[in-house]
Amino acid sequence: MARLDENNSATTITRELWTVPLLQSLGYEPVYTATAEVVEEKTYAISHRAEAGENKPPIHIIGCRLEIDKRPPSGTPRLSAHALVQEYLNKTEHLWAIATNGFRWRLLRDSSLMTRLTYIEFDLEQILCGENFAEFGLFYRLFHRSRLPEGMDDADKCLLEYYHQEALQQGGRVREKLRDGVEKALIQLGNGFIQHPQNERLRQKLGIIPNYEAEVTNYEFYRQLLRLIYRLLFLMVAESRNLLLIGEDLEKTRIYREYYSIERLRELAERPHWRREGFQDLWQGLWVTFLLFDENWRGEVLGLSPLNGDLFGSGTLSALDNCAIDNYDLLIALRQLSLYQDKGQLRRVNYEYLDVEELGSVYESLLDFHPQVILHQGIYEFALVFGSDRKTTGSYYTPPQLVQQLIKTALVPVIEEKLRSIKQQLGNSENNQELEKALLSLKVCDPACGSGHFLLAAARRIGKELAKVRTGEGEPGIEPLKLAIRDVIQNCIYGVDLNPLAVDLCKVALWIEGFPGKLPLSFLDHRIKCGNSLVGVLDISCLDEGIPDEAFKAVTGDDKPLATQLKKRNKKERENKDQLSIYEKLATDNIDYAEMWRELGVIPETTPQEVRSKQKKYKENLQEPNWWLKFSACNLWTAAFFMPLTEHDLQLLPTTEALNRLEREKVEKIYKSDNSYKLRITNYELNNIVNAANKLAEEKHFFHWCIEFPDIFPENKGKWGFDCVLGNPPWELLQIAEKEFFASRSAEIANAINKAAREKLIKELPKGNPELAQAFEEIKHDADAQNKFIRESGRFSLTAVGKINTYAVFAETTRKLISPDGRVGVIVPTGIATDATTSGFFRNLVESSTLKSITGFKNERFIFTGIEHVVTFCIVILGGSKANFNEMNFSWLAYTFSEANDPKRQFNLDNYEFSLLNPNTFTCPVFRTGTDAELTKKIYQRVPVLENEKSGSNPWGISFMQGLFNMSTDSYLFKNQAGNGLVPLYEAKMFHQFDHRYSTYEDATQAQLNVGILPKPLEEVKQNPHFAVQPRYWVSRVDLKNRLAEKWNKDWLLGFRSICRSTDERTAIFSVLPKIAIGHKAPLVLINNKKIISLIGCLLANLNSLVFDFVTRQKMGGTDFSYFILKQLPVLPPELYTAEDIKFISDRVLELVYTAWDMQPFANDMGYDGKPFIWNPNRRALLRAELDAYYAKLYGLTRDELRYIVDPTDVYGADFPSETFRVLKNNEMKQFGEYRTQRLVLEAWDRMFDT
Repeated sequence: MARLDENNSATTITRELWTVPLLQSLGYEPVYTATAEVVEEKTYAISHRAEAGENKPPIHIIGCRLEIDKRPPSGTPRLSAHALVQEYLNKTEHLWAIATNGFRWRLLRDSSLMTRLTYIEFDLEQILCGENFAEFGLFYRLFHRSRLPEGMDDADKCLLEYYHQEALQQGGRVREKLRDGVEKALIQLGNGFIQHPQNERLRQKLGIIPNYEAEVTNYEFYRQLLRLIYRLLFLMVAESRNLLLIGEDLEKTRIYREYYSIERLRELAERPHWRREGFQDLWQGLWVTFLLFDENWRGEVLGLSPLNGDLFGSGTLSALDNCAIDNYDLLIALRQLSLYQDKGQLRRVNYEYLDVEELGSVYESLLDFHPQVILHQGIYEFALVFGSDRKTTGSYYTPPQLVQQLIKTALVPVIEEKLRSIKQQLGNSENNQELEKALLSLKVCDPACGSGHFLLAAARRIGKELAKVRTGEGEPGIEPLKLAIRDVIQNCIYGVDLNPLAVDLCKVALWIEGFPGKLPLSFLDHRIKCGNSLVGVLDISCLDEGIPDEAFKAVTGDDKPLATQLKKRNKKERENKDQLSIYEKLATDNIDYAEMWRELGVIPETTPQEVRSKQKKYKENLQEPNWWLKFSACNLWTAAFFMPLTEHDLQLLPTTEALNRLEREKVEKIYKSDNSYKLRITNYELNNIVNAANKLAEEKHFFHWCIEFPDIFPENKGKWGFDCVLGNPPWELLQIAEKEFFASRSAEIANAINKAAREKLIKELPKGNPELAQAFEEIKHDADAQNKFIRESGRFSLTAVGKINTYAVFAETTRKLISPDGRVGVIVPTGIATDATTSGFFRNLVESSTLKSITGFKNERFIFTGIEHVVTFCIVILGGSKANFNEMNFSWLAYTFSEANDPKRQFNLDNYEFSLLNPNTFTCPVFRTGTDAELTKKIYQRVPVLENEKSGSNPWGISFMQGLFNMSTDSYLFKNQAGNGLVPLYEAKMFHQFDHRYSTYEDATQAQLNVGILPKPLEEVKQNPHFAVQPRYWVSRVDLKNRLAEKWNKDWLLGFRSICRSTDERTAIFSVLPKIAIGHKAPLVLINNKKIISLIGCLLANLNSLVFDFVTRQKMGGTDFSYFILKQLPVLPPELYTAEDIKFISDRVLELVYTAWDMQPFANDMGYDGKPFIWNPNRRALLRAELDAYYAKLYGLTRDELRYIVDPTDVYGADFPSETFRVLKNNEMKQFGEYRTQRLVLEAWDRMFDT
């Protein structure tokens, strides 16, 4: 080394004399790679492979004089060693690799779905010189050849990947333990404060002392306890990462750590023994610690970072000012935050390495609780009652892999396009300032941000690109990355959530992630806001038309005659309003609010003074009279939908006239003693209306996008909208969940036997519990009012259909929030693409060419731990109005992320193919593979759909009727025993294909009933043609006759199961039934064309065929086999059948259906007057196989295509990702030792067609 030139990197010596020999001792046979590999037009000069072969793990060795994470001074290669290997892993199928300069060894993993650095490093020079044998042993065990994969094919099965996945799962287990600890800490603190003898004033504020009115609600007290926890959390993280102490003075550092730090309290809390001694000096000391970081920055004398911000502001814990808490309670709470139980051992929470998302998930669970202060045995107790704030809003913790997948597919293309555009403008010249400016101009929003998972990931991803521009390194170091993330959070990140606790949590998460030390916490109030993203004004031009008349539709609790009067009055006011729009009037003397908010954004935040200046400026903006006038106008417009329409509120109800009068009235400032002021309208009557609307807006969290973010939605609409909108919005129906509402309020109502019984109890509430009755009516009014707003405001023209689910209206909102060049990435149920209620929205996406891709998952491997394994969801990527995606990419039903990215699972569809496959709705088929897609398209090109609403084609004359009796709302008609004049009530689970006696309630066990299954009659019992299955209920024959009326005159019915899955043994299950009562989950098929009723056997055989079932499975995105799906399935029309076809099919259908005397009317209509056919399972299997083969031929399929439909793995091998009838195959393998259906069907084909 000494003899080498100082500019020599020592690469050869490093490789030949040290690194390669060491690798050989670790079990490798390194092979030098002379030629750089080209991937996506970029070269990757990876020096070695673990052994000979391109698929062997890559190993990159550079000289010991080179930095592993910095580009060489010469500028070549283009990336540092670390960045080169990392980028190579991200763009290839390799999962693990090694990068080393001989001294420092790094083990890297594919991080294409990660937003932060992912590697393990060992400094061998330090280990060997320091004789650290334990660390060397760890190095040996991790870097040994046996730990890495043999090649690309087994990458996901190697030991390192096993360790990685196990660590992820262990993180989930730790997360669960931490949740319990945080909950216990909150209860301990709550009780400690409420019960302390010195806190009489706190008890008075909470209103738990008689004759004292509450000044602080239980909710606000809980919120302040959470803020206290957030402070502790932030300081524990900051201390463990050495971010608080910015000076070099060791004495000051010692003073802080020994007398003020949270670490000191943690150590006390972790001791094994404490007792309650009545002292509160630890709380007093902790309060002093908090003061070190408030807006006055007292900690400067100790060399502490100037935190400032809301979190440590002097008014953040106002309810706890001058309170006391016993040392015992404080230490117990801290112990719960500091330690957790793992396999019977206490372990310390390592806050240094705990991801912010992990912390967010822990604390997000706290949003499920409702705080209560109750009197128990003469003692006031603080309790957390499990509520519905997040669970019933459908908000679930989003796993990091899903977040990262969304970042990759939605945000990364926006970043790349932004940089590409700037580089094109710059030409050959390099201007890092312009690139930096471009990145910081990106605007990203999550409209249901929760604890900020998506915003954190977005900040990291943009921050990484920003740090790369600033440093010139492919993998920037920690410090420049932290500073870049902070700048991105200040400039690019926006979030909204309905829950104030979630907003607090999101800010804390962003503060932790964007805190590099030495700088104060960022001001976030103008970017992270509390509000209902779905309720309010998005585009202020909607005020031009006045308040919609539909705003005055009566809902629960409203006076209907008064509502009618108001509707007429408002209509007249709208017709007589001035021509000049309200918006234009309000803007006449207006200033540029977008510029005001932009000026706010550029205020630096390097000192507490600058942060306070920014905070002051923001408050001034909110008190600017013209802005307030617009804000109030939007509140008036929205409040009309929500205010109770009663005589009591008549004087405060806003109509279009009140909106018009705003421009004629002046705004004045009413000053207070502290020189602050509030705004009001000079006209007393109008001011009362405006105040009422503004108060309601605060209560209901109206959110007006154009008012809250005027820099994003400026009046001139020059640059309008976000560059990227990300999120996992709530999945919930917009209706009251009665059982959940009453779960914590009335067990009797919540546990009522059925809906009818529950409604009866609710009707009786005003007599027995008027307060609960009033509370229920108020919440019903709010829910109905929001439903009215969604349906009638005009904001949701494509998704306000049927039973409204919030995910759908959120999806429509996100699309309106992006700029013409922007992108949306959201995680929603697959119903967004497959359901009838969202078909208008999805059709618009397809026809406008703004849908980029959908990646669908089934929760079989519990990607979402909080929901059932059968739930399906997807990642939807949309473009703005300028997008033009001619082909759309799809994959469905993946269990894992590797499955989702499998090319065999992906397929493309264009506009024409949507019109071919689903002409009525344009909804999306759920193909498992591209092969499924191609085969299905072939079928549709030959056979028309059952009913084409566009062309009016309905060859069978089909109509549908919901099952005759709703099992919930009609339950008052049901009888529990048979009797004169009663008929059995069949449920869908009681019949199957060609079998009306499939299961029975006779001898059903409670265990079976609990899981919704019934026992099946024995085969020998079914051989009795007089045998009939036993239902659960019976109904009056008169009620049955009234329900059918003139709609059907046959003495049999054709029904199908409406609840099914694409993975069931069979999906499309149709059966002819006796003329009995039928539950609503078994819709009826009515044939209005009497001339072709004789072909009913052909129709039934078609609907129960394997080919038809195969296609049906491609259309089932959920569990609801709706009419709109059935109408768009390919059914052979009557005219296609020849006399020979009809004879062949009808004879077999008759023998399959007519096995009992109660089906004699059907047999007679088929022209048969003989006895029922004996139930013979083997004979039936043969008949069905012949029908399946026959219909495959009628559909125009080949034998190999039929083979594929029966079992794709028989054609393409066991690892092929598609499946058709896997459950049927598994069941037959168990029962018969073979896949009997496959054999019988193919044998039938060979007999009939392979001549």
